[in-house]
Amino acid sequence: MAFQPKQKEFKSKNGNQYVFQTIPNSKYLEMMDDSVAANGNPLVSKLYAAVLEHIVVQPSGLTVDDFDSLKELQEVCEAALTFQSGE
Repeated sequence: MAFQPKQKEFKSKNGNQYVFQTIPNSKYLEMMDDSVAANGNPLVSKLYAAVLEHIVVQPSGLTVDDFDSLKELQEVCEAALTFQSGE
């Protein structure tokens, strides 16, 4: 079965609109591997940057510094990761 990306619209608690798009499992696993320190702890700065680059497709080109609040950054990235994992 070939990979078919899926999309989902997401509205943050602040009312901002985003569109998520799934990535192939191999890219997701690579992204997760790249976001873990040698001791096994997550590197959130790398993970969130990768989520914004690869899973959040609208608005395009977002970076972690484009968010006014850390709370919204966390909300969007965690929702995108949940969507990617199919939960």
